[in-house]
Amino acid sequence: MTRRSFSPKERLRLFTLHGGVCWLCGSKIDGTREAWEVEHTLALALGGDNSDDNLRPAHARCHKAKTAVDVGMKSKADRQRQKHLGARVSKWPKSRWKQRINGPPVRRDTDA
Repeated sequence: MTRRSFSPKERLRLFTLHGGVCWLCGSKIDGTREAWEVEHTLALALGGDNSDDNLRPAHARCHKAKTAVDVGMKSKADRQRQKHLGARVSKWPKSRWKQRINGPPVRRDTDA
């Protein structure tokens, strides 16, 4: 899904649909004095969509805090997707040494 901007008419409709309440902190949004944004409850990168069920009004400061948390989850989902599809090569083994079950550690590049 791609991001899209919402027209003033759509923003007003979503604001009234949800009673003008920030879904993150639960307080009433004063639309004339406080900045607010349309926020996805489930981020697009994590499988969300642009339906009315997934869109809610939120204070700009609350939205910023939630987005900071979502960045880590989005990055993890991207890494898992890349690994699953074979696009990301594992960096394993990280050491040039391996531990033998019965014996001392040996270098990986020797066939001893």
